[in-house]
Amino acid sequence: MKVNNNIEAQRANFNLNAVQKRLTASTNRLSSGYRIVKAADDAAGMAISHKMHAQIRGLMRASENGSDGIAFIQTTEGALKEVENMVQRCRELSVQAANMGTTTIEDRVAIQQEIDQLRTEIDRITRDTEFNTMTVLDGTCTRQSTSSNVNVRLVSASDDVKLTSYEFTITDQPKCGRATQAFPPGSATSVKDPVNCQGAISINGISIDVKNDDSYEDVFRKIRDTCEYMNIVVTPRAGAGDVSDEKRKFGENSYLEFKTKEAGSSQYVEIKVDGTLAGLGLVDVDKDTSKGQDVGVKTPLGKYFSNTATVVTDGSRITVTDRGGFEMIFETTFNKQVAYPDGTYETREMSDAEYAGETKDSKVTMLDAGYVSIQIGANEGQTIDMSVPPVTCKSMHIEFCNVCTQDGAQKAISAFDSAVTFVTSVRAKLGAYQNRMESAVASVDETSENLTEACSRIEDVDMSEEMTKYTQYQVLVQAGVSMLSQANNQPQNILQMLQG
Repeated sequence: MKVNNNIEAQRANFNLNAVQKRLTASTNRLSSGYRIVKAADDAAGMAISHKMHAQIRGLMRASENGSDGIAFIQTTEGALKEVENMVQRCRELSVQAANMGTTTIEDRVAIQQEIDQLRTEIDRITRDTEFNTMTVLDGTCTRQSTSSNVNVRLVSASDDVKLTSYEFTITDQPKCGRATQAFPPGSATSVKDPVNCQGAISINGISIDVKNDDSYEDVFRKIRDTCEYMNIVVTPRAGAGDVSDEKRKFGENSYLEFKTKEAGSSQYVEIKVDGTLAGLGLVDVDKDTSKGQDVGVKTPLGKYFSNTATVVTDGSRITVTDRGGFEMIFETTFNKQVAYPDGTYETREMSDAEYAGETKDSKVTMLDAGYVSIQIGANEGQTIDMSVPPVTCKSMHIEFCNVCTQDGAQKAISAFDSAVTFVTSVRAKLGAYQNRMESAVASVDETSENLTEACSRIEDVDMSEEMTKYTQYQVLVQAGVSMLSQANNQPQNILQMLQG
């Protein structure tokens, strides 16, 4: 028996401390619910579980992103639904106006006024529809592009257009239908003088009555208002060489300029003048001599566009289509701003001489920007890109639809038909995006759930198993304390020996 070193007590104390540590660790696990409370519990398991936590939190956020994307789509599609209703109404009105047998010019003007208001509202919806302060229908949410030629811009491009550069050459300038008429004649002393003749002037099939007591101003007003119904702009011009004259002023050698608002070979100005009105200075104008001109274009197919691409020009628009849904629509505007002595400005079509000095080669580059990109995954690059083309009267090519004439009403029916097809195709595209987004959200939620389950198996404690261990450790601690107490009492036996 030894006094200096109580080996039994030391061993009992060592075992008691070891069991006490295990009991403390078990208590931490039971109170926290985690198997890994600190890195020392399972270093590898902690590293794996924390990476899983990053993925799970990212996936939960991605699921919310997907829900935001669905809300964006629903907002946009709701606005397009109303746009389609208005385009359908415009088509219905065009069909009504085309029934020339039962509608007068006054009826068609009233119909045109409603169409104008509907088109204005379409552009207002396009301009004002927003999601989180971001406009969605004006072209902001579609792929962006750059053009080397200020006179050529991209109107829209399908999702199948690759991110590269496309080059072509403009060979002919788009021109509006144009005609000029001497008015009033030099013999008139004042534009307020009566014309002293009566008869009818027919412009594109619409008749204008002229009376003896009408002044030149009255006749001009009738011509101006009637032409407005047919998308023709009538402007008084100063005589040649009289540079001091103001822009809109009647005077000797002055003339009227008739110009269609829209360019293209289908645009014309046809004037028929009653013989009794010869004194007005107006003469007959045949539509073949006043026709406009479509833009001419030369595309190097096989280099920038495939050999199967087709190119169609209509007025100032160039449409390139190809298999697989490829479509690009370009707008060309060769205009010039002119300043007048009275301080006003006017944007006018370039003359042939001015056009000759313009750049004809155009390079349009598609950029990887402008998409509505939804982060639908927890990692870099896991996105869904959505593109919403501009849905404006200009992009739908209905900004000049006019139903006041038979020809105009018939063309308007076809134009609004195409607009309906365009809007419904955009809505269908958004519907496809929404279905995809909902599937992506469901997939993300499922992945998040599975990762959570896997992470739980690594870091969550099995409460029943741990409770069994906890009970065991409690018993061992109590036993250890008892054994330590008995081991500490053994030196007392030495005292008895010394006393004996």
